[in-house]
Amino acid sequence: MSDIANVDGKVLVSQRVRSYVGGGSPLKYGLFHRECRAGGTMKARIQEMLQTFHGQSAHRPAEPAPAARRAAQGQPLPYEKLLREKDREIDRLRHQLANAEARLQEVMGQDLLTSLPNRHIFKEHLTHSLKRALRLGYSLSLMLIDIDHLREINLKYGHEVGDQVLVEVSKILKSSVREIDMPARWGGEELVTVLHETDADGASVVAERVRRRISMLEIKEPKTGKPIKITASLAVACYPQHSNDPQGLLEAASEALIQCKEDGCNRVLIANK
Repeated sequence: MSDIANVDGKVLVSQRVRSYVGGGSPLKYGLFHRECRAGGTMKARIQEMLQTFHGQSAHRPAEPAPAARRAAQGQPLPYEKLLREKDREIDRLRHQLANAEARLQEVMGQDLLTSLPNRHIFKEHLTHSLKRALRLGYSLSLMLIDIDHLREINLKYGHEVGDQVLVEVSKILKSSVREIDMPARWGGEELVTVLHETDADGASVVAERVRRRISMLEIKEPKTGKPIKITASLAVACYPQHSNDPQGLLEAASEALIQCKEDGCNRVLIANK
């Protein structure tokens, strides 16, 4: 089918416009063709068709944005995923920082919770102290302290209460010995002290004083405010009575502490010869 032309042969409507107007209908095309032949205003007709076309396009529903479409489908948005990734990264960095602080405290020789010297520093101090005692010929005692039932306290009242007990017992120990002595955190619920120029009898007196003060300690339940009973078991080993090397003294005190626990806790026991 050819393009529509006027009597002068000039093309008035292209095949595309004809297809749109008639929509493939010979009837509609024929009506349009006759109108054009009759001298109708072609420009006005084309403008009318374009306005109709644009009006139909304006009424089409807008496509939802990709983010809105994902939200409607329950899929995570890109920024939500990014936030979760950043949160995980922050948690990882915090964990690394905590580990670095713990390592720094270890290098510095201080227990983070009790502010007492740590196990590593204490072992070095015990070795040097024994060498000095051997050289100068004086007595030296090692006092090992175990807080009774601390694990049960942690389980029943929470680790914050258990930490509070450790801190308060550490304060008692530090204030019960001389400045030349060295209290330290041995690990877990155990504390330890080197008593310089002190034999078994003198160390026993110090241990009993510490035990009594711990038994008078007032720690209250967080919810009810009721007092929690706190006790400790203490063991003493001495140079030269029990051993003349650090490991031997620690083993003698540890064995005495085990026996003290088996005997019922909340007591002082001197190691066997």
